[in-house]
Amino acid sequence: MKTGWLIGFCILVGTHFGYSQNEGTLTFMNSLAQSNDNNPAAIPKYSFTLGLPASSVMAFYSNNGFSYNDMISKQPDGSVNADLTKFSSKLKPKNYITQALAIDLLRVGLRVHKQLYFTLNAQAKTYNRLMLPKDLLSVFINGNAPSTSGSGVTTLSFAPQAESLTYLQTSLGAAFSPNEALTIGVRAKYLKGLENVSTQSANFNLTTDNTTYALTATAGMDVRTSGIYNFTQSGYTFKLGDYLKNNGVAFDLGATYKVTPQLTLGASILDVGSIKWKNDTYGYTLDPSKAKYSFQGLDLNQIIKSNNNYLQAQGDSIQNNFKVQQSAIGSYRSSIPTRMYVNASYLLNHQLTLAAVLFSETFKGRTATGITLGANKHFGRVLSLAGSYTIASNSKNNIGAGFSLNLTPIQIFMVGDNLLLPLTGTINSVQFFNVRAGMNFVFGWDKKHEIKGEATAEQFQKKTKNKSNVRSSNARAADFRKKKKKKFKKITVKPKSN
Repeated sequence: MKTGWLIGFCILVGTHFGYSQNEGTLTFMNSLAQSNDNNPAAIPKYSFTLGLPASSVMAFYSNNGFSYNDMISKQPDGSVNADLTKFSSKLKPKNYITQALAIDLLRVGLRVHKQLYFTLNAQAKTYNRLMLPKDLLSVFINGNAPSTSGSGVTTLSFAPQAESLTYLQTSLGAAFSPNEALTIGVRAKYLKGLENVSTQSANFNLTTDNTTYALTATAGMDVRTSGIYNFTQSGYTFKLGDYLKNNGVAFDLGATYKVTPQLTLGASILDVGSIKWKNDTYGYTLDPSKAKYSFQGLDLNQIIKSNNNYLQAQGDSIQNNFKVQQSAIGSYRSSIPTRMYVNASYLLNHQLTLAAVLFSETFKGRTATGITLGANKHFGRVLSLAGSYTIASNSKNNIGAGFSLNLTPIQIFMVGDNLLLPLTGTINSVQFFNVRAGMNFVFGWDKKHEIKGEATAEQFQKKTKNKSNVRSSNARAADFRKKKKKKFKKITVKPKSN
């Protein structure tokens, strides 16, 4: 059956590129300028940060369905065998495998005033997501066996879906604090798309009649690509300018609010935007009205007679019905993955913070969520450590950690949400993993503007209401002057006439 290559194509384009999204532990690592990526209102402790090309690299992987250990069984003698029954039982109806990568090209963070912080950042990003239906994998394990009911029909749906995009991002952001309690952040992003694979629709259904065992296959597909077709052509000469025709914009919004001197709440929505793809755009389609085939069985007499024409006709019929149409298409637009963060942090003292982070990613009709609980401890200005526990991608054994070694002007750091299992060599059970590492140049540890945990609520309220109190005092003074002026209104005496 020639449809096998179609499935292979979707898997190939889906796994060819790999960008990622949710970093819970990074959110409360306030010694790092990179924490501002998760909330444009987050102001790090250093007044100035400079990051050079490749000074920060982030990698991400998640699989909501299975790990390597779910595919094997260990034998008493220490050998390992494939366990397809175990593998099938672990699969979700839709299994999403996500890979991602982000590399800093330039990063500048500058506090120009105690109430204003600016950021300038350029990054190269790539994001990949592949959805594998359980039916697709199960058909290789169990076949297209009919349902146990013995009546009706059984339908398997096993069309994978692939999403992939690579782009350059330049962003300019600002965080403003109108008072001691509230900080508002905004960031604008200019995007240059490099490549894209976008699945608009995809389906492949195999229906088995439980009585006659007749098979009926139907399919449909609409996949759009940009920046890929040219590389399949011999003699193609790469031109960077062609890959800079794809433009897009996005924005981030965020805020933090100090409820008390110790408790701070934060929320942000990131990467709300899209890219318009113009370069090397090609579409791959299957017409669902034509991609149909019913198989009632083979004529054994024709096979016994070695009638090659009969078998060839069967193969040609399948190939013609399920032939993918490839054609150049016009420009199209696709969104980028949108993220959201909601977090709360509690300052036990000015060196130790406890935090909780809820995060989500929404992309092409699917929303993935997770939660991170953790703590961040500063050991003076030299060392900051973080520990965390994350639940994400149907995985609950994610122990994260982070550190920043601040040897001013050099800052070395590493932070991730599931570092324990990979570092201990038990990577076979990993379903969720992210890590960010690099080096910054930092100056000006900002200590004088933070409100220490030992501050009383009265002192905090006094700070936050200081400006309003001043305005209220001025207003009362103005009212008093008006009343006084009215009380001593000038009296004019008219002279008597003779």
